[in-house]
Amino acid sequence: MTFAFLVVQALFLLYTILNKDSTETGIFKYDSLGILFFGTLVIISFAVLYHSKKYLDKEDVKQTGLYNIAFVSLCASITGAYFSNNVTATWVLIEATTLGSALLIYHRRTERALEAAWKYVFVCSIGILIAYLGILFLSIVLKNQHGNMSFGSLAEAVPAANPLYLKLAFVLVLTGYSCKMEYFPLYPIGIDANHVTPTPMSAFFSTAMVNLGFVSIFRIYKLLFDSPVLLWAQNVMFVAGFISLLVAAVYIAQVEHCKRLFAYSTVENMGIALLILSTGETGVFYAVFHVLMHSFVKSTAFMRLSVIGKTYGSYKLKNLGGYRHISPKGSLVLILCLSGLTAIPPSALFISEMYVFSAVSENIITLIVLIPVICIILYFLCTKLLRIVYSEKPETVLSVEKEDSLTLCIQFALLAIFFVFGMYQPQWFMDMILECAKP
Repeated sequence: MTFAFLVVQALFLLYTILNKDSTETGIFKYDSLGILFFGTLVIISFAVLYHSKKYLDKEDVKQTGLYNIAFVSLCASITGAYFSNNVTATWVLIEATTLGSALLIYHRRTERALEAAWKYVFVCSIGILIAYLGILFLSIVLKNQHGNMSFGSLAEAVPAANPLYLKLAFVLVLTGYSCKMEYFPLYPIGIDANHVTPTPMSAFFSTAMVNLGFVSIFRIYKLLFDSPVLLWAQNVMFVAGFISLLVAAVYIAQVEHCKRLFAYSTVENMGIALLILSTGETGVFYAVFHVLMHSFVKSTAFMRLSVIGKTYGSYKLKNLGGYRHISPKGSLVLILCLSGLTAIPPSALFISEMYVFSAVSENIITLIVLIPVICIILYFLCTKLLRIVYSEKPETVLSVEKEDSLTLCIQFALLAIFFVFGMYQPQWFMDMILECAKP
């Protein structure tokens, strides 16, 4: 039934493409931004479902059923938020994702999972509440106008709005939704959630859920394009993005758990996305491109990690090694993921990260600080992930059975999308991203 739901999602994707820019019930609009991220969601969802089937081999019927129910509810909530044309409806749908996520985090029913689930609900609720305060300030903008809380009505009212209200609204929304997009300051809750969540679902959390945060923040940021506080908002995003990179550099150097390693890599990439957005309308193309491409490589990395965890019975780096002897093809997938995350050409992330350096090249101080931070992250990602492939094989390996060929095919297919788009971007794809910056 979960597979049938995803088939309906795929058909709905076709429907949104055929009815592009149309509005349903006055709340949902099938714009380019929503279609791009929804298409990514559909592709990753099928891959996550198959890997979940292979990963969840010791659960009873009840556990498996709850897992799939939470997954379906999460997909539905995220889909609605992607297409929401109303800032209040977006907020409600984002809050709905917290409940489905908590059920998935608590899947193992351990004390640590329970603690992480409660933390996730508590911190996310606080974050969503902070964002709601920002939405209240946005509602003041419409106080003397006959408009609703749609993004279109807000865009018309913002140019004449009180700059103080706009500043308060943006900084509150940016802070509140950081619990979903996983950047400073509320990034820790995403790290803990990824640590205990079943690994295939970590692939979903670090892509579709993170993308939800990006889309929600981007729609608010786009309202400010014609406002007097645009430069101020860009400076705030730059600070949040830069601190996120610093946090990622510090913790990636210390972490010894693979799932947390990839989670901090997500913090780094979302920090880069904020840095790109802070450069103005020119950076919109590269920011959307960066987040979309990150989805394919990060989901593949977590899916490969789910296989590694099954093989070794652990995600701690000290218990992993010699993977090239156990699974040469799986080792190739891991190395390709590493080259993608470190933006080695033809990695699609190379395009967006080069834009960051070119955009800040005039500010020498920023460049001097940014380059070492990026280098630290790349160094520790390489040394820790390559250790899995090339270090000595530990004495205890749980499984050395021949790997399922379809699992490898799915992972190579996702990486193919990632690297092909790094070398060639179809015109329709570029046009859709450029449309995202339009009012």
